[in-house]
Amino acid sequence: MAKLHVITYGCQMNEYDSERVAGLLKTLHNYDLTDREDDADLILLNTCSIREKAEEKVFSKLGQLKPLKRKNPELIIGVIGCMAQLRQAAIMERAPVVDLVFGSPAISRVGELVERVKRERRPVLETGEAPLVKITAKPQSGDRLKAFVTVMEGCDKFCAFCVVPYTRGRERSHSVESILAEIRGLAGQGYREVTLLGQNVNAYGKDLDPPTDLAALLDQVNELDGIERIRFVTSNPVNLTSRLIRVMAEVPKVCQYLHLPLQSGSDRVLVRMNRGYSRGRYLELIAELEETVPGIALSTDLIVGFPGESEEDFEATVEMVETVQYDSVFAFRYSPRPRTPAAEFPDQVPEPVKAARLTRLLEVANRVGAEKSRALEGRTLEVLVDGVSRKDPRELSGRTRCNRVVNFDGQGRTLYGELVRVRITQAMPHSLRGELVDEED
Repeated sequence: MAKLHVITYGCQMNEYDSERVAGLLKTLHNYDLTDREDDADLILLNTCSIREKAEEKVFSKLGQLKPLKRKNPELIIGVIGCMAQLRQAAIMERAPVVDLVFGSPAISRVGELVERVKRERRPVLETGEAPLVKITAKPQSGDRLKAFVTVMEGCDKFCAFCVVPYTRGRERSHSVESILAEIRGLAGQGYREVTLLGQNVNAYGKDLDPPTDLAALLDQVNELDGIERIRFVTSNPVNLTSRLIRVMAEVPKVCQYLHLPLQSGSDRVLVRMNRGYSRGRYLELIAELEETVPGIALSTDLIVGFPGESEEDFEATVEMVETVQYDSVFAFRYSPRPRTPAAEFPDQVPEPVKAARLTRLLEVANRVGAEKSRALEGRTLEVLVDGVSRKDPRELSGRTRCNRVVNFDGQGRTLYGELVRVRITQAMPHSLRGELVDEED
C-alpha cells in the first residue's frame, strides 16, 4: 500500500486542508499516512504565504528532501496551499525536486493530480480557479475529540499587507446543510468540540441564497447532540456584530473566547493597512464584548514595522495591549508579500527597528498575559480533558472554555473526552495547574 507523508505549515485552515487531503488519498487512492519521510511514496508540503519566513522554511525543507529523491526517484514531492497559489511555477524553478504544485482550489482533485504526475512523468502545475467543494473525508487519527470545520473560504477585505484574497480567493460560504451534516458525522464519531474556520469567519453566510449569518449557524450547531463546545476563528472587527456578541453570551455551547485581530493601535497605520475600522471603533467592540460576555478571553494579532510606522504609531499599539488586557497576543514583524500594495510602499521600516519593536511589544504582552493568568488562580473552571501533560505523563491535560491549557492530577481516573471541574492552583508561563474538583464540592 502506498504511503503518504504530509508536512503542514501555517494556520488552522491549513491543518484542516491537510486532513482532507489525507482523507481523500486514503479513501479514493488507498494511501496510508506515515510519520516517516523515508517511508513515503508521496510527500506533500501544505504551505503558508502570510510571511516571507514561512516560505523560506518550505524551501529549506525542500532542500532537505533532495537526498530522499535521489535515493528513490519514484518519490513524488508536492507543494500545495497558499504558497503554491502565490508562487506557482517559481517553486519548481527554485526547487526542481518538486513534482507537483497546486493551490487550495484544487484540493478536491489531489488524487487525480498525483496520478497525472505518475502517468505523464513530468511536473504538474494546477493553480486555476475552481468551484467551492465541501470535503469531509478525514484520515483516522488518535485525536477524535476536537475537529476543525471550514464554513467559508477566502476574503474580500484586501488589507494592504495580506495575500489571502490572492491565495484563497474571494469570500465563499458553504451551505448550512453541508456544515451541519459534517458536524453530525463528527459527533457520531465521538468528537465533542468543533472549531468553525474561515479567513473572515464572521462574514459567513452573506453570499448564500437566502443570506444568513454566523450567529444563526452557531445557534443551529448548538442544537446538535454530542457536540459540547463550539469555537470559531478568525474574526474581523468590521464584521463583528452585536447579534454575534449576544450569541456568545446566550448560546450554551459557544465558548467565551474570541480572537480579534487588531494589527495596529494607530489610526494612521490602520488606514494605510486598509483595515476598515479605527482604534476607537475597536475599543467600542471590546467594551461591548466585556459587558455582554463576562469573563471573555481575548487574543489578537499585531504587526510591528508596517511601512511608515513611526515610534508614536508603535507606542499606540503597545498602549492598546495595556488597555485591552489581552489574554494572549500573536505579534509579528511586517513582511512584504508579493502582489500586495504595502510591498510597494516606499517607506519600509528597517529590519533592526522591527526586531527591537517586536521584542518590546512581546515583553508587554507577556506581562499582561501573565497577569490575566494569575487572576484565574483560585477559580474553578470547566476543562475538556484531551490528553496527558507534555511534561508529566502521569498528569492529565485539557483546555478551559477560555482556551487555557490546564494540567492536573487525574487521581488515576480515565477522563479523556470528559468535561470536569478543576480548581486553578497556579499560573505557569504557558499553562495553568489545578486540582480535580469532585462534583459534589
